[in-house]
Amino acid sequence: MRMPLLCALLLSVSAAAAQDPPRDPLAVLNFLADRIYAAGETSGKAADMVAAEEKAADEIRQYIGAGSTDGLLAKEKGQQSPLAAAAYMGYPNVVAALLTSQLVVAHINDADEMGVTPWIAANLSMKQSLWTCNPAVFQDPFRFVPMLVTQPYYISGAVPPYKRVREVLEKAGASSDMTEAKKVWLTNCKNQSDETRAKVQASTNLQKTVQELGAADLTSLLMRLQKKSAETQSKQ
Repeated sequence: MRMPLLCALLLSVSAAAAQDPPRDPLAVLNFLADRIYAAGETSGKAADMVAAEEKAADEIRQYIGAGSTDGLLAKEKGQQSPLAAAAYMGYPNVVAALLTSQLVVAHINDADEMGVTPWIAANLSMKQSLWTCNPAVFQDPFRFVPMLVTQPYYISGAVPPYKRVREVLEKAGASSDMTEAKKVWLTNCKNQSDETRAKVQASTNLQKTVQELGAADLTSLLMRLQKKSAETQSKQ
């Protein structure tokens, strides 16, 4: 009777030793971005993308609940923190999970070298507006295609992800300086059109403005591509 019990104990110890160590927040975020892209390339369903984001949030919440603090902040001053990265990507549940750490809350207004805080990142909504900030993105399939196939995640929900991110951050005490957010956009979006610049300067809600501009620019591009494709087919 002793041998089976001993074998069971050894197997249990071996299984525990073989388990992967918990991933830090940035590793979780990188994996999540890959999962959402994969969902966009396969099912294309927003529900699959949202489920992946919720699962990532649970993993981060468990990581923090276990007392882990490594990787919760930017590695160096001026670099992007996991909180800012999650806000930049539009992951509201992940942002909420990170804010269960008092260490993260204490650094909620940390800015990177471009002056982007998590709250400003949420307003910039770059996954919906990067091509408006820099139209050259349309010419770069390695940047544009992954953003295009993940659009259902950003536009299909009742409450858009970036709006939820901003609300979560504000509830946690994030500084909400719209003037500074507009300054960051205007300073860093060097290739935006004059029309875009004028609309951003006049905006009272940067998040809403750049999302609308991004949607209009994306729709215009897709219509041009569709027209070009139709013309090509008609010539064959």
